[in-house]
Amino acid sequence: MARIRFVLFMLFLSSLGVKGQQAEKYLSHPLPAGWQEQDAMFQQALPVDDHWWKVFEDVTLDSLIRVAVKQNPSALMAMNRMDMAKANLRIMRAGYYPSLSLDAGWSRQQTSGNTGTGQSQSRVGYFDAGVKMSWQADVFGAIRQRVKAQKESFAASREEYNATMVSLCAEVASAYFNLREAQQELGVLQRNALSQKAVVEITEVRYNTGLVSKLDVAQAKSVYYSTLASIPSVESGIIQYTNALAVLLGLYPQDVASSLENSRPLPDYIEPVEVGVPGQLLLRRPDVRQKGK
Repeated sequence: MARIRFVLFMLFLSSLGVKGQQAEKYLSHPLPAGWQEQDAMFQQALPVDDHWWKVFEDVTLDSLIRVAVKQNPSALMAMNRMDMAKANLRIMRAGYYPSLSLDAGWSRQQTSGNTGTGQSQSRVGYFDAGVKMSWQADVFGAIRQRVKAQKESFAASREEYNATMVSLCAEVASAYFNLREAQQELGVLQRNALSQKAVVEITEVRYNTGLVSKLDVAQAKSVYYSTLASIPSVESGIIQYTNALAVLLGLYPQDVASSLENSRPLPDYIEPVEVGVPGQLLLRRPDVRQKGK
């Protein structure tokens, strides 16, 4: 009897605890099942036409990327691998359908004849044809599994191609902007050299008239020659970036240099790129999607 009373007492206390928890609410609305963010910067929808370099509005950059997409050796090899995977997928899918074969042949038989019996010479031709049809029933799912495996292989090759294109466009844009930056730096150095040369000449005239000391002339020449010494390294960088662009485009450097000789200013405004939800950023990487296939 005492045990029954103890059990009833514990049930009563538990019911009071449940009522207390239900009565005390900290939120007026239930928590959402998933994180919701209204800002477009954090939406994870992949762009339909992800030509991000169009933001810079640079005609030369657009033309360089267009040529690189068509002629870059790595991009062409990735496209060939994707085409091979697509062809193999079609071959595997052909196993679902009957196979039809046609055989045909023609033969000729000739007899020389017999002069003693009077049998004359004769020639007889024979033509035969046949049609064979076979169909393998996929009872145990062997064909279905081969098709599935080849489909995943094609999806992986497609993501590999996407990764190659993303990397290629980024490398072309990086080399191009580094080239433009080096060209602008070269222009600044050349203009500074001209100004510093004029300062050296003026300082020498003032030294000859006794207005400044020889130390002032030496300092002006030091600044001037230091600027001249930095010009070759910048020119070497311009050649290096030009060669890098030529390799990415699958062309010779002399074919690219003519279109990149004139310096262009760097873009002043860069539109923010939609990054998506931080926890799902990896889903936008083609190499990660390829590993998940």
